[in-house]
Parts: sequence; C-alpha cells; structure tokens
Amino acid sequence: MISKRGHELLWIGITGMLIFGASFAVNIYRAFWGDHTQWWTHQSMRVPIEKTTDNFEVYIGGKLLQKHLMEKTLFSTDNTGKQYPVVAQDITARLNNWAKIKASLLTMTTMSGFGLGVATTLFAMGLVQAVVRGKKSR
Repeated sequence: MISKRGHELLWIGITGMLIFGASFAVNIYRAFWGDHTQWWTHQSMRVPIEKTTDNFEVYIGGKLLQKHLMEKTLFSTDNTGKQYPVVAQDITARLNNWAKIKASLLTMTTMSGFGLGVATTLFAMGLVQAVVRGKKSR
C-alpha cells in the first residue's frame, strides 16, 4: 500500500494532469470540432472594403474592386430605379475570424500540452518513487 507521506511528485503530477489535461482536451475539441460559424463579424460591425485588403481582394471582370471604385465604373440603382456610381461607402464586408481564433486555440493547446507533459513526467517520477519506496520497506 502506498503511504500518503512523501509522495508529493505523485500528487502534483495527478493534479497537473487533471488541470492541464482538461484544458488541452477542451482546446483540441474547440479547434477541430467546435462551431466554426460563430466567428463572423457581427452584421452591425461590417468592415469597409478598404480595411479588408490584408485578408482578400475582390475582382470584377478581371479588375480590382477598388480600381472600379476609383474609376467610377460600377453602377447601382436606388429604390426609384435611378442609376448612380457605386462608392466605397456602399460596400462593406463581414469577415470570418475563425482562422485567428483557431490559431489562438492551438497556441493555448501547445502551452497546455507542455504543462500536461510536465505533469505526466512528475506523475511517472512519483509513481517510480512510490514503487521503489514500497520495495525498500518490505
């Protein structure tokens, strides 16, 4: 029987495995099987087209959308059917921030995985100590 005294590594390892293991499992689940559709920019917080150039470019007829806007070659119609040139303020975008969220989750998974590895090592060392002490006491 393992006595309670002198097995600090074993208890630290068990506690660490529970804490870091739970964090690791939750983050892995969220990164690979979580809801990927909830990370879109909210409707009321749409981004002007000028602020999206780092993420994507839109081409119409082989010409960049911003170039169409500068040259005033895009037209739309209002409620009365009157045509007007489209301006940058007419165009907004919603972005899916899932890639940034997933990268953050996987970074946290790396850190909790490291903690889980350390805790597992401490647990194994404590277990070896307990077995060695048990054999010596016989």
